[in-house]
Amino acid sequence: MKKITTFWNYFQKNEQEIINAFFLGINTEEIYSQFINKLNYISKRIGFEITKPSNNQDKCTIIFTGYGYRKLFPKIIALEEQAPPLEYFTAQAFIKPLEDITKYKNGTDSPCICENYEIKISEIQMALMDYNINTKQIKINIYLPYYNEIKQYKDLKSNLDWIVMQIVGEIAFRKHIKHIQLNQLPQSTNGLLSLVELPDLIDYLYKINSRKKTILI
Repeated sequence: MKKITTFWNYFQKNEQEIINAFFLGINTEEIYSQFINKLNYISKRIGFEITKPSNNQDKCTIIFTGYGYRKLFPKIIALEEQAPPLEYFTAQAFIKPLEDITKYKNGTDSPCICENYEIKISEIQMALMDYNINTKQIKINIYLPYYNEIKQYKDLKSNLDWIVMQIVGEIAFRKHIKHIQLNQLPQSTNGLLSLVELPDLIDYLYKINSRKKTILI
């Protein structure tokens, strides 16, 4: 795709400036504006996230996402496949599911900083509302400790969708999540699951459904 080639030509030529803008705060506004304009040329609905190098790599990762919007998947994949050799970055298609949830289980995770509030993923609880056997999609209730105080914020739902997407991964989010209902965390949390257990719940429901089909056959 010519538009993707144009984007990567710009990116490769300006890697140092992009690193400086996002991590050192140098000329950030101008570089960010240029970057978004180039990405919007491919699609205005494609988003991105830049992560710092992990312990086992020496490059930043630029993650391209369509927020689960299926029609963007070919372009997201092409962005990864057509990425040229880069000095400071590796390219990744889609938000991948969490691999290590230790800090969320023991409550040592840092809060997600939103515009008007903070949310710790380890404090979010959930419960299954409904599971459609045919579509393999679920509806879930999500329980937040301070929902009554922050429910008026318009970005709350989109931020929670983003958190869920980062936990289960973009592909699974699109495939399995039908509806998310936000609620105040009750005093008694008996029967509730930690939100980071959602991938295990989806896997369990999928396997149960598959076994039932095998028995019927």
